[in-house]
Amino acid sequence: MTVSGAGTATAAQSRVTLSGTGYQSDYGLTDLGPSDPGITVTDNLYLNVRDPALLAAEARAVSTPGSPDYGHYLTAAQTQALDQLTPGQLGIVEDWLKSAGLTVSEPNWRTLRVTGTIGQLEKAFDVTFHNYADPYPQDPYHWQIPSTDLSVPAGVSPLIFSPSDSQFPVPIAGQSSTEHSANGASGQKTGTGVNRPARLGGVSYPNTAATGTPGASSSGSSDDSCGSYWGQKQFTDLPPVNGKVPDEPPCGYTPDQLRHAYGLDKADLTGKGQNVAVITPAIDTLQQDVDTWAKKVGTQPLRPGQLTVVPTPDGSPAPTRANDAGGMIENTLDVEAVHGMAPDANIFSVGTSEAAYGSVLDSLVYTLDHTPATIVSLSVAFQTTPNLQQAYDAVYEEGAIQGVGFYYSSGDGGHDPATGTYLNPQAGADFVTGVGGTSLGVNANGSREWETGWGDSAGQLSADGKSWQPINGGIGGGAGGGWMTGQPQPWYQRGVVSGQEATGPDGKRDRVGPDVGMDADGMTGMLIGGTAISAITEPDPATWTYKERRTGGTSLSAPLFAGVQALAQQARGGKAIGFANPLLYQLSGAGAFRDITALTGPAPAAAVYTQLSATTWNWILYQALGTMPVTPPSTQTPATGPGFDTTTGLGAPTGRYLSLMRRH
Repeated sequence: MTVSGAGTATAAQSRVTLSGTGYQSDYGLTDLGPSDPGITVTDNLYLNVRDPALLAAEARAVSTPGSPDYGHYLTAAQTQALDQLTPGQLGIVEDWLKSAGLTVSEPNWRTLRVTGTIGQLEKAFDVTFHNYADPYPQDPYHWQIPSTDLSVPAGVSPLIFSPSDSQFPVPIAGQSSTEHSANGASGQKTGTGVNRPARLGGVSYPNTAATGTPGASSSGSSDDSCGSYWGQKQFTDLPPVNGKVPDEPPCGYTPDQLRHAYGLDKADLTGKGQNVAVITPAIDTLQQDVDTWAKKVGTQPLRPGQLTVVPTPDGSPAPTRANDAGGMIENTLDVEAVHGMAPDANIFSVGTSEAAYGSVLDSLVYTLDHTPATIVSLSVAFQTTPNLQQAYDAVYEEGAIQGVGFYYSSGDGGHDPATGTYLNPQAGADFVTGVGGTSLGVNANGSREWETGWGDSAGQLSADGKSWQPINGGIGGGAGGGWMTGQPQPWYQRGVVSGQEATGPDGKRDRVGPDVGMDADGMTGMLIGGTAISAITEPDPATWTYKERRTGGTSLSAPLFAGVQALAQQARGGKAIGFANPLLYQLSGAGAFRDITALTGPAPAAAVYTQLSATTWNWILYQALGTMPVTPPSTQTPATGPGFDTTTGLGAPTGRYLSLMRRH
């Protein structure tokens, strides 16, 4: 195959391989042979920054208390002037792409949009695309993916990151010559892989078709059968556990309960003047849904102009109810969690690109360049190729020098066998704050009764109704956490995270997460309300109406903490915190965070009547153990203990955290 490049000098260069960008065996697809080279595709190619070492150093300096540059942030324009490639560097990349016959445009200074045929991409990246078939008859898609890793000329390699479509974590793929809907219609999927390397970081809990009690709403909503606080109601007709009848979970905590339980309601802070962004696709009824919910839970409605919705970052058509209901439920949760914690903060709801070439990175770039948000909450979990991860890391660092902090959910217990960690890789990035999860008992006075790390066992009622039997291996769910193997311990964790906690599966001191934790357990989740929630039980969007549901997951804890950060920034007189970790770890010994530990005595237990299949319902018992009961047992499983731990990090914020912020 002919090697392409920017003129004869580039053509003679050696090639540099972009690892992990080709087909991987665990995709589980059927190889049907070489692709049709005439298929047309569009992709984004992300550009490197001018001086990566300088960017990293500047990001550290402005984020570290005590540094002469601490808090001296740049504007978006100044960031561009610091990081944008020179015209000569950009010309090298463009000449290489154009020499392969590809068409190039520049949607922003960080990105090149490349359009051409599969054959032209093969020439540019020195690969062969193959046509891979989805083996599942209900998803009869064909995927056009490089059979081996992409490579680029050595002179181009330092100037670019991977294309956006260079991994395959979920079955959403690139553009084909014929458009197909994203709701399961069959057809051919093309591109260099997959367009959106993300999945929701949390789920409605339990993660089943529906939950409720006999005769109650199947959505688990606020009906007459459930209480308003932990332990208000018990199931006396069910078998006891640990000598006590199981509790019924509350309908879902209100924001006032959560603010009071964490001691955040004593500082007269509301997030006024602060700007928070959430990255998820919004339903068209979001504003009225939030206002309806706010009245139900006793929170002020949105004032005019307080919520700004950006359907997609690049102007691609907004998602429909039919093709992104899950994302819309997530968005409703995100916005209501932020608004509940910081009712006066401005909220920017930024969606993800619906175009074939789009990725979460495009939403992050849009947020940095086109919104005033200094706090960004992301309840998504994904892993990228090494080169593309560098593009994300650069954006996180650019956020830091602009005074913007990114807060990712730590994930809901998903295990990565390749790295041995349960931590969402984005929550473990060096310039990101990872938010883990707790199980929180709020009593009749709205105070914190108990709290431990989110890690539950699960059992189902036996056929004779007299005992509880393990289900799903006894695993009921839990917060993600663990080590970023091979990623050295960052400066801000040294001296705070013990050597034992920092030592990962590689035997070295690694970056470990999450950094903080808040309520995430679905048994103790927040009550949310919205039209999209109907999708859980009603597949036809035309029938959707406003509904309420108790919802948890680290999808809840991340926006809760984002709301807390809005309070903290207001306490600082509106001064942006930016990348928060250096400050958070510095304050860890000053009472800013409550150390979350394992509970002593019987584990709190609650029963939920759950739909297990289309025709089967049963009682499911959850016990808050503080660690996921993984079989076989593993020292790498997130667990709760004294000091920093891999479920809740430094712990949960307290009222003193806000008091301390007034001094910083």
